[in-house]
Formats: sequence, structure tokens, C-alpha cells
Amino acid sequence: MRVLRFALPIKRQCIGLLGLWAGALLPSAAVGHPHEWIDLRVSMQFDAERRLIAMEQSWLFDPFFSAYVLEELTANRPNRRRLQEQADTLGPQMVTNLSAHNFLNKWTYDGKPVDHLTASFVSAHVKRKQMELILRIELPQPLDLSQGTFEYRVFDPTYYIEMLHADRHRPGLKGAPRGCRATIHEPEPSEDLLIYAAELDRNESPEDGLGQHFAERVIVTCPDQ
Repeated sequence: MRVLRFALPIKRQCIGLLGLWAGALLPSAAVGHPHEWIDLRVSMQFDAERRLIAMEQSWLFDPFFSAYVLEELTANRPNRRRLQEQADTLGPQMVTNLSAHNFLNKWTYDGKPVDHLTASFVSAHVKRKQMELILRIELPQPLDLSQGTFEYRVFDPTYYIEMLHADRHRPGLKGAPRGCRATIHEPEPSEDLLIYAAELDRNESPEDGLGQHFAERVIVTCPDQ
């Protein structure tokens, strides 16, 4: 589900976390947040003792951002080899730069923050003129989800970028104990927040943490073994 959609890009200027990731000037739109979109696919990884140890995330960027950062996409006949070279170069830089922002992830275990996350670049691809970035985020120590509830959110705090799970995608639970379940809870921003976000333009700084109000919450529960 996409909360808001706005006009096509009409000029270029540097703004928000996209500028941080790419280190480049980016397309701008008329008014309103969000300006860019990412579709998420998530696979949670469990160890031999059925404890959560990591999460692999696929981020599929919208065509406009993809075409801007991958110059080869603007060619009449993009060269696949050069496209892949550009994606391979840009992907690790994105992951490194996002470390200062906790990789746009917020995790909790029984309501307490899970801190000191680390991440590594896995791969980057181009799918139908869209760039896909895959990263692996590691926990500082394994979590036994049969003893507590795990929750995660993935969002840009400025809400410059909207990040939602891809349609019909349920988070994977690779190696999880039998009976574990991941439930996606849709964002429910108030009407005032919807209006506020819609009236922001690219040059305005939103309230701190605006993006969390538009983020999906994923709650993972496992039966007590």
C-alpha cells in the first residue's frame, strides 16, 4: 500500500538521506512527502538453536531514483555489464553511509531497543530499470523469540522516502521455530499528519521522526518451546 503519491520530478537539488546515499543531486518534485519510494522484502535468519541472528533486506528503488544514480539507465540501449558495474560500486557505499542512521531500521525485543546493529553489503541488481540493494543486518547477540516479542520497522525518519513491504510479500522466517509468525501492521497516521506531510516541499525540514508515523510495524511471535 502506498500512502501518498505526487508529481513527477521537475528539477534537481540535493536533499535528505537520498543525497547522503548517492552523494549526488537528485530529482525534486512539486510539493509533499514522500518524494521517493522503496519496496521491501525481508528474510529473518535463525541459527541452529532457532535464535534470531540476522535479517536480510532487499530494497527495490523506484525508477526515478534508480535512473539518476545509475547513469547507464538513461541511455537508449543500456549496457547490462556497465549497469551492473555501477550498481556494484554504489551499493557498498550506500550501506556504509547508512550506518550513521542505524540502516533506517528500528528493532525492539520485549519493548526494549535492540542497539549496536551492524550491516554488510550482499549484492545489487537492476530489475526492469529499478535498482535493488540487498544488505544483511546482524544482531549483536542472538535473540530467543520464544521468550519475548520482536518488532521491527524500516523507515526514513524524514519521510522523504516511503519504505513499505512489497505487495503480497510476507517477511520470511528462515530456520525459525515451528509456529513463529510475522504480522505486518499497516501505518495509521492521523489526518493532521497526512495533511502536514502533503504540504511539505523538498526545501522544508519536517518534524523530527515524521517517518515513524508512516512506517509499517512487523511483530514476530514464537510459541514457548
